[in-house]
Amino acid sequence: MDAWDPENADPSQQVGARHHTVPAFYLRRFANSQNQLWVRDRRSPVPGLRKESDLAIRDFYTFQNVHGEPDGRMELMLQKVEDRAASALRRVTSSVTWGRPITPEDRTDLCIFVAFQYVRGLRTRREIELMSDFYVRIMQLNDPVGAGRRKIAAYRNMLRDFRTLEVTSHPNDHVRLLGKLAEPLSDHLLCRPLTVIELTHGSLLTCDEPIVTFDDEEDTPSPVIPQARRRTRSRRRRGQRKIQQPMSLIQVQSTRNRGLARADEVVMPVGRRTLLVFGHPAAARPSHLRISPEESHEAANEVNKSILAQAYFMAFAHPDDRHLLADPLPEVGPLHRVGGVHPEHARVAGAAPTHLRPELFGRN
Repeated sequence: MDAWDPENADPSQQVGARHHTVPAFYLRRFANSQNQLWVRDRRSPVPGLRKESDLAIRDFYTFQNVHGEPDGRMELMLQKVEDRAASALRRVTSSVTWGRPITPEDRTDLCIFVAFQYVRGLRTRREIELMSDFYVRIMQLNDPVGAGRRKIAAYRNMLRDFRTLEVTSHPNDHVRLLGKLAEPLSDHLLCRPLTVIELTHGSLLTCDEPIVTFDDEEDTPSPVIPQARRRTRSRRRRGQRKIQQPMSLIQVQSTRNRGLARADEVVMPVGRRTLLVFGHPAAARPSHLRISPEESHEAANEVNKSILAQAYFMAFAHPDDRHLLADPLPEVGPLHRVGGVHPEHARVAGAAPTHLRPELFGRN
């Protein structure tokens, strides 16, 4: 990545190409010799075999640059991240180098990869879109104070529109945030001990949101702040009464998990029997660990359950492990928890999305 100059790279590269939201090299670690995976897609009634090359979306990371042209350099940057992570992953999971300390360079490459993977998927883009819609609603759908009949009538017409319409952000908003979101996450992961765990029995699956968190505390969401009280008072200024209203604090949480910073462990399956585990920052962990058959079955069941619970569109398993995807995927619930707003706004913002597919470049 250091030798790559994004400013002078050709922006037309990868425009019109199929982009993997879950990298191809990662999917191949769960595939058979024909690069096939057993896929459960919530948009299809039955699971089936699919090649990893088919599990991509055209122009997902293409954006519109300042010249108004389609630009594919974000996909090129992600490829650089993936290439370095693939090399690091081969080294840290190889039987030849098993047990050797993980080098700082490999740790850094894996942390950057996991951080980008956490924010690059379809769910994050859909979350950003729904946040845009929520922002417009709370900024526009406030009761007009001291308004005349015409303004009140226009406000009511707008309310009717918002019952049927949704404001959606441009895909550019997601693409431009990738680096800003991934950088602090990678810094946080670097502070955690990294352990490669090999299971001796059982099998792991993965999905399009393959990073899960675990906490020793009861798995309950953080409390959401109640609606802030809006105190209205008046003040005389030059013979006039001026209405003053204090600012309200609004809290928005993702329902995906408890968050990387608060989790005891951050876990990513990277093969049928291999886990990357970022432990608690205060914990002392070995770089490599091979666990017993009984522990392996317990770990596989726990990780697979969490992976299935947060699958957005698809879950993947090795064709020999198709029993892991025998049941349909759980329904996707609300993507946000909201506090500090009017109950009606919280209900709308915290509802399950009417559709899961986010915006794509040049397509609705």
